[in-house]
Amino acid sequence: MTWLTRNVLSAAKEQAATEQEREAAEARADLEERTRLALWRLDALGAATVLRENSQPPAHYELLTGSPFLKSSDPEVLLHFQIQQGGGLISPELDELNAMESGVSKSVIQERKTRMARLQSLLAANPLPGDEWSQLSCAAVVGETSWNAVPKDAVLEKVSNKLLRQNQLPGYNRRDATYQKVSNTNEYAQRAKAVAMNFDNAQQGGDLQIAQVKRQSDRPSLEKKATPADPASAATDMRRSSFGEVEEINPMRGVWIADELFLLRRVIRNSPGRQHPPKLLKSVQGAWLNSKALKSLLLVEIQDLLPHSALVAATGKDIANNPLTMASLPFQLERNEVIAVGTAPARPTLGAPLWIGWAAVTLAVLATSLLVRGIMRLSDRRASFVSAVTHELRTPLTTFRLYSDMLESGAVKEEKRGHYLQVLSREADRLSHLVENVLAFSRIERGNARANVREIAAGEMLESFRERLEARLATAGMMLEINTESPARVRVDTAAVEHILFNLIDNAAKYASAGEPPTVEITVRDARGAVNIIVSDYGPGIPAAERGRVFHAFHKSARDAAESQPGVGLGLALSRRLAKGLGGSLECEDSGSGAVFVLRLPGAPQR
Repeated sequence: MTWLTRNVLSAAKEQAATEQEREAAEARADLEERTRLALWRLDALGAATVLRENSQPPAHYELLTGSPFLKSSDPEVLLHFQIQQGGGLISPELDELNAMESGVSKSVIQERKTRMARLQSLLAANPLPGDEWSQLSCAAVVGETSWNAVPKDAVLEKVSNKLLRQNQLPGYNRRDATYQKVSNTNEYAQRAKAVAMNFDNAQQGGDLQIAQVKRQSDRPSLEKKATPADPASAATDMRRSSFGEVEEINPMRGVWIADELFLLRRVIRNSPGRQHPPKLLKSVQGAWLNSKALKSLLLVEIQDLLPHSALVAATGKDIANNPLTMASLPFQLERNEVIAVGTAPARPTLGAPLWIGWAAVTLAVLATSLLVRGIMRLSDRRASFVSAVTHELRTPLTTFRLYSDMLESGAVKEEKRGHYLQVLSREADRLSHLVENVLAFSRIERGNARANVREIAAGEMLESFRERLEARLATAGMMLEINTESPARVRVDTAAVEHILFNLIDNAAKYASAGEPPTVEITVRDARGAVNIIVSDYGPGIPAAERGRVFHAFHKSARDAAESQPGVGLGLALSRRLAKGLGGSLECEDSGSGAVFVLRLPGAPQR
């Protein structure tokens, strides 16, 4: 009895400590998920700002054009400017002729002139060597280099497949720091890839703009033949035709210069006129951004996710190596969140069953011990179920929130919406399968399961399931082969058989997707009055010590449920009970490679 008391107290203390650790780990995982969602929102808004500036035609930066920048009222942009090799800084927002034609007051021009003076002073005080052209040209190259260094390929799936092939890890440890690091890097690459696709689409529009400018540059030879009646109109046409043909233009890239944020791009164009061969003019065009106003706008977008967060300048290696960096703008996210680990676990005390046990006879002590053990096992099973269901629901719900936010905000291109809706549909099917398993297990436990038994050929039955099984395997990049040459007939409830086979196929899609070949085979064989349906794959297989345990309901511990592949440890247990209800059995057999499950069903009586 002393031994029992000590172990009960120790187990209670350990369980309390484990629960506290689990809560802290879940809080950290929740913080990481909120961070990744916040970064998606930030990049969606940041990319919109960059694309808006990137869509401006290069001719709008010229003094001799009717630039629309004077009428712009974006609080995030302080000044648009351009510098040509061998020349000085200019801005169409300082051109009084443009202001007069655009109806802009002199006070606005004076404010822009003050900003230009500040910009020139900022460049003069910058410790980098060289004149204004050298500094801005070098900064544009730095921005392009930093963008090219950002990873744009997901790495999580590659690392996962490598670990599975080496049989080192049956699934990701969701609490492990390495898992979170790889997951964050993967999300960073996916964000960068999405931003890059938007930039590419915008670049295609820029190519059309270049073509328009080239066509526009050809107009003076035609327009010179006619003399406009309005002198101001004639001056405007002359200014617009003097830009020249654009030969090369780079996308806008964010870069920091002396604690100020700029969007810069390099432009190469031919000199205007009929010079042959044409002289190439190199210039840098950019927008001086109001970093404080931009930070405020971005932080409002993630206030509900990270209320204490801040944005700081990202420079150097942080841009490519820190997954908390925005892909669209050189900002780094500081979360400033404190993870609550809870209070110290309460000291365990002796319960009423133990006090009664001390006063009972040996038989009562034994009965009490068995009762306590059963209660603890039931509690652990419940904890496993709750933990597994929590993690199984969190991932699709996070996907629903992320994708719905992006679709609602209009950040997703029309051609990509179909893919996003397919992802949402796949996650909905995943939740539906989870609910179906839980409800079916509950009906069996209560004895409310109903069977609709009928006689059918085994091959015909399997063919009716093919479409659903192939669809599940397709999500994991796998194929299905069904060997139905046997004429065997079975007398079963086909809905229950379909449920069993889908659970087996679902497990193969989770654990055997890295197998070679990526195929699941279903074979029908006669077996003395019965019919065996064999499901096999080429994955890592199941160790001999685990083949009996996998059929236990909620066999995963609270730790395993949170750290393994998605699932609640219910599918195989439910499948075995359904098989017994049909008068058959479900077993896991030894195999040279991969997992092999044998579903034994009663054969139909011969006529």
